[in-house]
Amino acid sequence: MSVSRRQFLASTPIALSAQTPAPIRPNFVLILTDDQGWWDAPSNGNLSLETPNLNRLAREGTEFKQFYACPVCAPTRASLMTGRHYLRTGVYNTRFGGDHLDPSELTLPQHLARHGYRTGLFGKWHLGQSGKCHPNRRGFHDALSFAQGHTERYFYPDQLTWNGQPLGARGYISDILTDGAIQFIEANRAQPFFAYLSFNAPHSPNYIDNARAEKYLKKNVPLNDAQIYGMVQRCDENIGRLLNRLDDLKLSNNTVVMFLSDNGGVSRHFKGGLRGAKASAYEGGVRVPFYARWPQRFATGAKVDSPAMVADIFPTFCELANLPQPTTKPIDGRSFASQLRTGKGESAHEYFFHIWDRFRPSLQSNWSIRQGRHKLVKNELFDLNADPSESRNIATEHPEIVADLRQRFTAWLDELTKGKTFEPPAIEVGQADTQDTTEIPPSWGLWNGTHVTWSSPGSAADGPPQPITQSGPRQEVNYTFAGYDWDSIDGWRKPGDHVDWKLNVLRPGTYTVDASCACAPTDAGGVLRLAAGPHTLDYQVQATAGRTLLQRFTLGSLKLNAGPQTLRAELRSCPGTELMALNRLLLTRIKN
Repeated sequence: MSVSRRQFLASTPIALSAQTPAPIRPNFVLILTDDQGWWDAPSNGNLSLETPNLNRLAREGTEFKQFYACPVCAPTRASLMTGRHYLRTGVYNTRFGGDHLDPSELTLPQHLARHGYRTGLFGKWHLGQSGKCHPNRRGFHDALSFAQGHTERYFYPDQLTWNGQPLGARGYISDILTDGAIQFIEANRAQPFFAYLSFNAPHSPNYIDNARAEKYLKKNVPLNDAQIYGMVQRCDENIGRLLNRLDDLKLSNNTVVMFLSDNGGVSRHFKGGLRGAKASAYEGGVRVPFYARWPQRFATGAKVDSPAMVADIFPTFCELANLPQPTTKPIDGRSFASQLRTGKGESAHEYFFHIWDRFRPSLQSNWSIRQGRHKLVKNELFDLNADPSESRNIATEHPEIVADLRQRFTAWLDELTKGKTFEPPAIEVGQADTQDTTEIPPSWGLWNGTHVTWSSPGSAADGPPQPITQSGPRQEVNYTFAGYDWDSIDGWRKPGDHVDWKLNVLRPGTYTVDASCACAPTDAGGVLRLAAGPHTLDYQVQATAGRTLLQRFTLGSLKLNAGPQTLRAELRSCPGTELMALNRLLLTRIKN
């Protein structure tokens, strides 16, 4: 049964920490938007967009004019949470199992929680949802969140969970998430807290009420960008609600508020003179708006020109809270606390590295390296001081700079990718302290195909996974991306077509196997075999109400031995045009 967000949160007790840190430690509110470009901010020249509360942060705090995120979202979030470049952390993709943070990484909320902070996440996580990757096991005491790269419903969202438990919600998602953050702050104001408000807007799909979009249509902003601007404005309104509540609770003077976006923008109406967009290594793909406010401690109205990056936030929090910086693994970030206090200063970094590739990072990927005023984007060299728009390639004029920067980038990339496989990790089955059901998503599967195809009825597809290369004849399977929860593996029609998942079974035994799938009535009757080691399960596929209508079936039971193994789903026979559209498998341990 669906309950309102306020009823649910109000009925959920939030325990106070037993520790009492020193009062000099500030609270932290970290606000992240999704796909809001550097140019989607009036302080960077966008006169069409209305964001009075971001303007307030710029006016009352410090703004960085050259702040770098990663080219896409999950890598930025990994770097933000660890203070390390994302390629060190196990994250290499935004889906297909490459968006799960390695459990060995120490996260910012874990570090703060160990030193007496109460921690809460409100919004998009996108660093894992099962086992050790769940936000409640990565340092967040409370998490009103979703794990996918985006959610399909902004009004009455249906993918949110509260500390792992699914819930229904009423209203618009940006409002709901802000309500959760405000209530968390209200409940935990007697101790230091870290509230991470991670909006999924203005990421597609472009869902916003007509009134906000029409405001920008009247300003001659094209429809797509008018919707994006409306979503940014609604985030801004919610930021205003949060700032006002901090004022009401008399918490503002001891609360650090930071705002940034997770990657370059996708809007086109105004680009502030920057080249590129989300997923590129040009400035438009990696430069994001950034504001930070701590009244009477940070410079007021300052604009810092020296560059900084998202990995710097972790060590900056440590310095501001007088906490030791972790030493278990190399930290790539450097604190920019001095620039926040003075409003000026040189960058702590000599080089800035960026790379993005859907499959495997290499010198053929989108990459760049910056040293001072010079930036090399693959084979193009730019002087950012003289040419911030990256419009004039000066590589032929300075071959020595090109050679030096390329050599440095190559050495850096070799270091970060050495020994890495860039494929989905094993799915842990049978976690003792979680639910007995483990989800096996289609995106973590590895499959073959004579001509693997890619179908995207949804709004956010950006490329297929890398098919496995195996010896012998290759079979035909394809993948439909429809927004994470509705993805499916389909098109398989020849005996031997199969999909493999790597498992790590923590609790061996017999598991009931359920499947969410769709099968046209004319295609019913094929046989799917599930195999794990010597154990198999055959299932005759039943029809659903239609090819795109998913239904859950119990396939039977399968014994799983302990330890690493491969779960294979293989087509044994197919009387129709395809076996099924497989949306996901669910393994539920049968208790003895």
